[in-house]
Amino acid sequence: MSREDRAIFTVALTLFIYAFASLLQLGSFIFPIPVNNLILLVVGTLFFFWNKEQGFAALLIFLIGLLSTLGTSYYWSTFLPDESMRSLSESMITDVFMLSAYFCIILFAISSSLRQKTWISLALASAFGVLFIYGQVYDELIFVVLSYAVMIISNIHKAVFQPLHLIWILLFILEGSKLATLLLA
Repeated sequence: MSREDRAIFTVALTLFIYAFASLLQLGSFIFPIPVNNLILLVVGTLFFFWNKEQGFAALLIFLIGLLSTLGTSYYWSTFLPDESMRSLSESMITDVFMLSAYFCIILFAISSSLRQKTWISLALASAFGVLFIYGQVYDELIFVVLSYAVMIISNIHKAVFQPLHLIWILLFILEGSKLATLLLA
């Protein structure tokens, strides 16, 4: 098992143990949604440093984690005083960061499908794009989760940017845990 596999497995196991503990204490599965972007930042940073030789793809993984974290006002509240936090929440800066993170995700999907060089991967990347954009625009989490599942299938078909392709599994786990919390809580 590679260190990237271990990182993803550790995240999945930690989230499951947390949710199972909440089931025992509170009677329902509750995943720690506020830390999802922080987890993405930590794992994305690790992937970047472990795979710097992959250049642009590794940088995209890091940017996805960084921009997702900066796009969440939850983390800004630990650094900013109340008045600044109010100004930030009224501005569009967090939205710009999240849109930039989404752009990096789409760019990584396009890069992956172009490198795969098969018609199946192009079809799957197109399906990913439609599902992902629809899910983000209409705030339908199930479509976002399905879009990540499509990219996992695409990488099972022909894995590229190994082991960076495992980021799709992480994104699926994080968004799936959010969906599970909303459905099971």
